[in-house]
Amino acid sequence: MIDFSTTTAFRLVRRLVMGQGTASMYLLIYDEGAQFAIEADLRAEVEVQMAIPLSIGRVSELLDGDDTLGLADAGPIRVLRIDRWSRDLVALLDTHVIRLERAGAQFLFLTTPALAERLLVEAPNFRNRLTEILRIIPDDLSGGGPH
Repeated sequence: MIDFSTTTAFRLVRRLVMGQGTASMYLLIYDEGAQFAIEADLRAEVEVQMAIPLSIGRVSELLDGDDTLGLADAGPIRVLRIDRWSRDLVALLDTHVIRLERAGAQFLFLTTPALAERLLVEAPNFRNRLTEILRIIPDDLSGGGPH
């Protein structure tokens, strides 16, 4: 896997605040052991910096639901965890990426390195529309900076 730039929830949300009103899509790659800390950091930072609640859904829920991409109630920021691999996932993201852009929201896709690698190879339309691909780590509350 390529070594992508590293960010934290604080820095990412600061970037989202600066680009409010602009459609964007980020693929955020996390280590599995850090998933819950990263999700908690994202919720806290969005609530503090943007004064809105943040819900985190799973792409597999969209695959099982009637609303193809859940865009009706997306809000300004939509976080979707890519939690399992499937061909339907590739089809959903790769063929509907234009609908995501037109939704006008900022989409954050959270996934593991293994799933990200497969997705980047097998969903070229999705990959080409991403604003950025970043490795995300939990915020360091000790003040020591990223490791």
